[in-house]
Parts: sequence; C-alpha cells; structure tokens
Amino acid sequence: ARGLGDVYKRQDLNIRKGPGTNYGKTGKYTGKGVFTIVEEASGQGASCWGKLKSGAGWISLDYAKRI
Repeated sequence: ARGLGDVYKRQDLNIRKGPGTNYGKTGKYTGKGVFTIVEEASGQGASCWGKLKSGAGWISLDYAKRI
C-alpha cells in the first residue's frame, strides 16, 4: 500500500469533492507536479484516492506515484 506524503502526478487530473468518480469535480490540475496527500480512501473509479493537503479535494492515485 502507498504511504501518505508527496506524490508526483504524471498527467492531467480531475480534483473531486470526495474519494470517487461519483463525487462532483471541483477543478483540474494540468501538466505534471508534486502534491502532498494527507489521507487515502477507496472509492468508485480508482483503486485508491488521495486527499490533497491544500484542501482542494481528492485525486485518483492510479495516475500518480509516491516520491
């Protein structure tokens, strides 16, 4: 299992209100970048979701890797 901490995203990601594709989108990050994940949860549409430290919402960790 992935631990909490910094992850590097590899592609554009939707940010969602909760851990799943059944939650509405709150925004999108384009390009590559590094983000800090403070919580992980299972949910619809991905094997694991990560809560962004910034409070912006949740991203699919299927498209990110821990660094």
